[in-house]
Amino acid sequence: MASYVEVDLKRLEKNFHAIRQRVGPSVKICGVVKADAYGLGAVPIAQRLSACGIDFLAVYSPVQAVCLADNVIDCPVMILMPVRTVSEMVGLEKMIVDERLHLTIHDEIQLEEINALGRHFGTRIPVHLHLDTGMSRGGLDDTALDRVLKRVPNCEAVRVTGLCTHLAAGDDDPDFSRQQLNRLRISVDQNLLRLPDDLLIHAANTFGVLRDRQFHQSLVRVGLGLYGYGPRLMQSVESSTQSVNLQPIVRWASHLVHVQEYCRGTPVGYNCTYCLPRDSRLGLIPVGYADGYPLALGGKSVVELMVDGSTRELAPVLGKVNMDQIIVDLTDIQAPVDIGMPVELISSDPNSPCALEQLARCAGSSCYEMLCRLSPRLPRRYREVT
Repeated sequence: MASYVEVDLKRLEKNFHAIRQRVGPSVKICGVVKADAYGLGAVPIAQRLSACGIDFLAVYSPVQAVCLADNVIDCPVMILMPVRTVSEMVGLEKMIVDERLHLTIHDEIQLEEINALGRHFGTRIPVHLHLDTGMSRGGLDDTALDRVLKRVPNCEAVRVTGLCTHLAAGDDDPDFSRQQLNRLRISVDQNLLRLPDDLLIHAANTFGVLRDRQFHQSLVRVGLGLYGYGPRLMQSVESSTQSVNLQPIVRWASHLVHVQEYCRGTPVGYNCTYCLPRDSRLGLIPVGYADGYPLALGGKSVVELMVDGSTRELAPVLGKVNMDQIIVDLTDIQAPVDIGMPVELISSDPNSPCALEQLARCAGSSCYEMLCRLSPRLPRRYREVT
């Protein structure tokens, strides 16, 4: 039995519909599948979201967009990084000609570069003007936005489709988030005569979607929420946020490869950071930090053993996490334990001590990082479980 990451596409679909219900039918949804859909597999995730009727998909770079262009994805794709040259567009030519590739403008020089790119392909490229309202991660300030909008009428190969910003602290600072939204709204109001009537205005990430309906605007960009995480990570939320039923789509499974008895006083793992306080039965699981199990979880986390096919028993992780294995304490498990017994390292049960949010907090990390750190050497299995 190999270690693997299981991705529940049926739960993905249900999460999409829960978000659709949250934002309503008039707000467009953009599914964020950058970084290979947070390591879960951009193509199968995007195909399912496209089949559900999602309005947009978003990636970070042209390279990330190519795998979507090579597969049956009907909806437009938004690239978030500043793209500037024709050479970056290899493999995306058809999407560009079909005007299904949307680019994000971060400065006025890039506007001219994208206009040249559009002329090269003989098309008008849809662009979203990125307004920096407090993230300081690229984008236009108010003065630069004014200069860009003055140049737009002379850029016939560019079509302004959206005006957007990104919430820097949607999970834990609602006041700053509202300040960012107000800056976006002021920019829209001040430039109404220079913006198209069908302009897409977007600011909300998953946390903005959950925070308050005022953040929804005309489009929301959702990544983590589609994968089943968000409500439990937020601070100072309204009660309706908790009613959004998002279920984790990720499960990391493995098995015991070795079981052995050790005497009290025996050191465990590298640097002898743990010493057995009693005679113990220890087990080995063939995953470690090379697979994405954080070094920081050594001596802090637990795994769940599937005893008798259904009963779940907790086993603490002892000592340091190794490159390819972790050591767990099986001493308190009363049922027979043997090699090959299934183990869950990340549970799809949000209330489990092995839930991703719990492990991320324990590791001083985040759900984003934990997902992206799951090694490609772990096979992804796509199931219709729920």
